[in-house]
Amino acid sequence: MFAKDKNKLFDILTDPPSPWTNRKIISAAGIIANGWTKDNKIFLLSADGYSISNPTSGEIEIRNHDESNTAMTKFSTDNLEFTVDELKQTIKIFGLRGGNGNHLTSDGWALDSFHPALGEQIVGIKNLKSRSDQKEYWQTFTLINLVRLEHFTLTYGFSPNEKHFAIFGSGGAEVFTRQ
Repeated sequence: MFAKDKNKLFDILTDPPSPWTNRKIISAAGIIANGWTKDNKIFLLSADGYSISNPTSGEIEIRNHDESNTAMTKFSTDNLEFTVDELKQTIKIFGLRGGNGNHLTSDGWALDSFHPALGEQIVGIKNLKSRSDQKEYWQTFTLINLVRLEHFTLTYGFSPNEKHFAIFGSGGAEVFTRQ
């Protein structure tokens, strides 16, 4: 798939296209699950507890250090939902034994990932309403340069209101907001 262009692929990574211009980095360590709250906040879970952050400012609004050691009991039996007591919400999550984010907005923005080599992953975005004469599927996407995260074991998805998308990795999240 990437045979001829593989060596140059990381050279063409860039920022997402307009209107996805606001990038916020939410640093963390050892993230094992993530997702969105029902009110479009970022959820990150590690062995040290979980946090809820504002996607436009990157500020942590809730930090639970899991001192009672009960966070792992808040998962649904299929590991696709997590109960956040502070919000009185059960939210959809991804990253732990399955699950994945919303990869398509109602107005035609799509996210996908590409694997140029074993262990490597690049996330791209495109507007499905735009036409392209590129021969390869991956070339129709803007491939996103990551500032904080490494290009492997990534999950990604749009927020419930479709105004944000995030790329999640073990080091936290990079969140992009429409202007």
